[in-house]
Amino acid sequence: MVRHPVVKQRGAPAAAGETTETLAGTSGRRRLAWTATALLPLLPLFGYLLLGDLVWSLKERAVQELVKAQLREFSQHPVLLNILFGALPALLALAAGPPIGAWSDRTRTRWGRRIPFLLVCAPLLALFIAGLAFSETLADALMALGGAAPAHRTLVVVACIAVLWTLFDLVSIVGNALFIALVNDTVPQALLGRFFGLFRIVSLAVGVVFFHYVFGGGLQADIGDVLLAIAAAYLLGFLVVCLRVREPAYPPPAASGQRGLGRLRVTEQDDPRFYCLLFAAVGVAAVSVLAVNINSYNAISQFGVDRADFGNAVALTYCVSMLLALPLGWLADRTHPLRVGLVVLVLYCLSMLAAWLLVTDRASFLAGFVLHGVLAGAFLSGTAALLPTLLPRERFSELAAFSASVTAVLTVAFTLGLGLLLDWSGRDFRLIFLVAGLGAGLASCLWYGLLRAQRRRCSLRH
Repeated sequence: MVRHPVVKQRGAPAAAGETTETLAGTSGRRRLAWTATALLPLLPLFGYLLLGDLVWSLKERAVQELVKAQLREFSQHPVLLNILFGALPALLALAAGPPIGAWSDRTRTRWGRRIPFLLVCAPLLALFIAGLAFSETLADALMALGGAAPAHRTLVVVACIAVLWTLFDLVSIVGNALFIALVNDTVPQALLGRFFGLFRIVSLAVGVVFFHYVFGGGLQADIGDVLLAIAAAYLLGFLVVCLRVREPAYPPPAASGQRGLGRLRVTEQDDPRFYCLLFAAVGVAAVSVLAVNINSYNAISQFGVDRADFGNAVALTYCVSMLLALPLGWLADRTHPLRVGLVVLVLYCLSMLAAWLLVTDRASFLAGFVLHGVLAGAFLSGTAALLPTLLPRERFSELAAFSASVTAVLTVAFTLGLGLLLDWSGRDFRLIFLVAGLGAGLASCLWYGLLRAQRRRCSLRH
């Protein structure tokens, strides 16, 4: 079997003795020549990683919406929705993320430190997606086995969906983090922004196809059949990634005797408070978009929007985001993901507050929803390389898991509070735009503080 080599020192150029820093002052012609020389040996690697991104995106874009559609037939309670798709994943990330991230960082095998974990996650994830496809059948079998009354069928179906979704989400969270860590380990840092731009284009293209032709088409196909197809594609795609991508050689894992915040210090010069601010800023920004992301599908009936309208609106946002993904990735490489993220967050804050004031009917809801989707997508595209840029490579997975844990704590509080707020308001879904705008406003303040802290950090290092 042929294994394709990867660049062992992330960001190292092809020409001997050149570095990303020295190239920063060279002519445009020399920079272009270096880029072409560096890209050619990476094309097979990019191809396999993008294949993984294709099936990963299919799982990310489609499974949650399909399960929401399943659940909506049996329960539309906002607290349950926010628990299953907000608080629950956050709690799972909080429990599983840091220990598995640290375990992966310290693992050394002939297959690498990420691929062994991905080889375990892929079949388990496919199994739980297939289980969700048969959730009603499983519920009926359990009722027959236990002799439950038909009046309890709704409760049993919801319980089966909840348990299977929990198992799926647990493995999905671990697999997602390790796949991003694999990208971080194998793609040169100088190309991360543009590579994540390509990542976003593949992901968004999958979303366009799914929401326009499957969801926007009224979900003509059986949900179970669609879930089974996704399970098979995910398993096959990640088996190819694991068999064809070769991880770089890693130095022996460093022993760490640090405790508490000291665990965030990689070198003596590192300030743990910077990482605390980084994780808080990332977490608040992440949860600010959840209000609309989680609740928009349940909101459509309030504004006279049908499922086809909703699917087509999502597809439109993905089309616009596809056009923006690569330019934003390039901009993040040329300036910094922090600068891009701050600008987009401010725009998102102002737009969502305006939507809260103006959304009253079908047309205005769809306009506000599309605006949310485009700006949230722009934020993801422009900041996808933020953690790979700022976190040390040798402990990336562990520290990224700490970041996810902070986001998890915020998500639990945010989604539970939002569910209770919507229930108290009589399910007035205009409030999701207000909450999103206020959350983005707080995130903008933290992001500005983080940008200033990063400037001071760089000046001290130089």
